[in-house]
Amino acid sequence: MHPCKRAAIAFANAKTFVEIEKHPNCITIATELSEDKKSVIVRITDNGMGMSEDVKEQIFEQGFTTKNVGKGTGLDMAIAHQIITEKHGGSTKCHSKLVQGTEFIISLPLH
Repeated sequence: MHPCKRAAIAFANAKTFVEIEKHPNCITIATELSEDKKSVIVRITDNGMGMSEDVKEQIFEQGFTTKNVGKGTGLDMAIAHQIITEKHGGSTKCHSKLVQGTEFIISLPLH
């Protein structure tokens, strides 16, 4: 749920009501089976403001936050990444472009 929460927070902080009326916020969650049929892939996509390359490179690091001091722990995405990779043997990816949105891709093996 952390990637979904992150998308919702980004929406809350990025647009004015007028902008939302013109271009409604949208979070899409899609699932699919990998081509080799060995993994399930979950894609969480938004049409928010996207993130810079610097933020994208650090998004899964423990302690990294884009929030003001005292407002965020920088643990949510790090914990989600750790659970997915270490506990389930999966992987996480993040694709993002400024002003176009962000996509988190979670791959989990079907074993």
